[in-house]
Amino acid sequence: DRMDTLRNRLRAATAPQHERVDAAFSAYRLDQPEGYRAFLQAHAQVLIPLELTLEQAGIETMLDDWSQRSRRRALLEDLQALGCAEPSLTRTGMAPSPGWSWGATYVIEGSRLGGRGLARRVAEANPSAPLRYLSHGSATPLWPSFLQKLEQQGSACDWFEVLSGANATFDRFLGAARSNRP
Repeated sequence: DRMDTLRNRLRAATAPQHERVDAAFSAYRLDQPEGYRAFLQAHAQVLIPLELTLEQAGIETMLDDWSQRSRRRALLEDLQALGCAEPSLTRTGMAPSPGWSWGATYVIEGSRLGGRGLARRVAEANPSAPLRYLSHGSATPLWPSFLQKLEQQGSACDWFEVLSGANATFDRFLGAARSNRP
């Protein structure tokens, strides 16, 4: 039954966290340079160590197009363009299970979808703002191809591991959103 896709189960199970993260980030004034800078710094705090953790866990063997999906360079380039110091990163030091990795990747890949709308808002307010991170991969159907792989491979993983990866990632974004608020 199509309703029981892994994506739909994840979306339903993580909806409360997703709403909390969206609400926390909606406090950022992306039309103001300092608001946009703080937004990118909050994302960097989560995305960069998470991508490194996923790579340690072998995400490239799960998603063969990972090199096209990874966004930390784009994010670092935007921060550099805005005159921000390179973020100090706390390495997670964990090698997660494949299930956890699928759950975490579901959250970061899904975050691209909102990025396009945010990129438009930032560009309207400041046409010279760097948008490498928010517009990353927008010309490529990365979300549909991710969902296909999620269903093919992620479904074979333990549901609680997948859910745990998704929840942990939403929690990290929530913590970063709250601690970086300008």
